[in-house]
Amino acid sequence: MVPPAAVASADILRTMAHELRQPLSTIESIAYYLALVLPPEDEKVHQHLDRIQRLVEQSSWIVTSAQQLAEPVRISVQPVRIDRLVEEILAERSTAGDAAETEIQSGLPAVNLDPAMARALLINLLTLFRCIAKPGFPPQLTLRADDVVTLELATGAIGYKSESSLGPGATLSLESARRMVAAHGGSIDLRIDPGEGVRLRVLFAGVVLP
Repeated sequence: MVPPAAVASADILRTMAHELRQPLSTIESIAYYLALVLPPEDEKVHQHLDRIQRLVEQSSWIVTSAQQLAEPVRISVQPVRIDRLVEEILAERSTAGDAAETEIQSGLPAVNLDPAMARALLINLLTLFRCIAKPGFPPQLTLRADDVVTLELATGAIGYKSESSLGPGATLSLESARRMVAAHGGSIDLRIDPGEGVRLRVLFAGVVLP
């Protein structure tokens, strides 16, 4: 039985998340409008507008991660082609200026996953690496299959020393990701090296054999 206090906390967080999304969406719309009407030659202004849009995205991501942690895990699995899902999400995010170097092995098998949770997990981790990547060190995404399907995200951005050093939202993001992966019987391995960068590996269990 879930303790009443936990239920109350989840309800409060759910309400807070709902209330925060409206002002965040309004700020994003204002920034988008200003980017259209302000002179394009004013680079400094457009840099600030881009920063505002990224901060809105980061804030929404933090709220979503917290909400995912508060909600009970309920999964309904079916065969999911992770490679197709990754390509679909990257295509959607390319319009927002995201850039990621990708290497996806052809002929990957499907994996038994909850489709909605798999999508939420991928968006979560891609947003995490967009936030921690630095100029000149874009996120790198690799998807392959040996005994299991493996997703690897990395960035050569140096200077990070621990999980807590990755910046606002990172801890919530990683806890949410670990929870979703564990619910499917998989695992996450995070390596942080101050001189080499950040590397995260997700092993998906439940490969569907052809």
